Amino acid sequence: MKVLVFGASGLLGTVLCQRLAAGGHDVLRFARDADNPCRNEAGITQSFTRAMQHGGPDCVINLIAATNVDQCEEDMGHAALLNCFVPQVLSQLCQTRKSHLIQISSDQVYDGAGPHREDKTRPINVYALTKLVGEYAALQTGGCVLRTNFFGRSQTPGRSSLSDWLVQGGRGGTPRNVFDDVWFSPLGLNSLSSAIIRALEIRLAGLYNLGAANGISKAGFAQALFARLGLDTTLLNPVSVTSAALGAPRPNDMRMDASRFASAAAFVLPTIEEEINHEATDYL
Repeated sequence: MKVLVFGASGLLGTVLCQRLAAGGHDVLRFARDADNPCRNEAGITQSFTRAMQHGGPDCVINLIAATNVDQCEEDMGHAALLNCFVPQVLSQLCQTRKSHLIQISSDQVYDGAGPHREDKTRPINVYALTKLVGEYAALQTGGCVLRTNFFGRSQTPGRSSLSDWLVQGGRGGTPRNVFDDVWFSPLGLNSLSSAIIRALEIRLAGLYNLGAANGISKAGFAQALFARLGLDTTLLNPVSVTSAALGAPRPNDMRMDASRFASAAAFVLPTIEEEINHEATDYL
């Protein structure tokens, strides 16, 4: 297929584009840069329309988003521009050109005791709310929305993941505070890329959670990653998320029930332990 990836230079975009190309797909890359700054509605509409006309893609994957949770709380306009308006424009363009849209969303739309099914959303910050609104545009035109969370070694200069931050501290002898009361079920960059490619190849439509088969606390995740890499686990200091004095409220439990995706895509969900072992090889 001819696949146009919006947000191709980000953490996920870099790995996903490599995997798409390795699988024989014709990959077209759109990145936010000096030529495509995505600063206002007019600029976004113009640059996205041009990219779609020139590329003529069979499938569009949208990874563009405002992801800094605290900054979204401070600047709702910017959050709405990237998390709501961008998927709206892409949805309309895909409908016109009969391209299939895959919109990547977030597990932050959940709160309360998990694992959460797709209909149990409860956004408690601006980031989550704007990501949830952005989902509706893709769904209204027959697209696919994948709610997820991921980790893995960054291949993007200037961008780092949770696991990068942890490993950097472990290798540098720097203590890290890790939340023992925040739970999630992320996938590694490699497995997540495989799942997204599976979704586009079968032209999957609808709303799906996409995460590991089980969940873990962020402190437990850090402990397991350090143990796998032979790093000093005494550098990890388990703390409550309330001690961090973060600018925006955070959900405590983002674990997802991804069985719907597993069934629809015939995709075997790995455990978080398997994902940690897999992604650790990149650090080794």
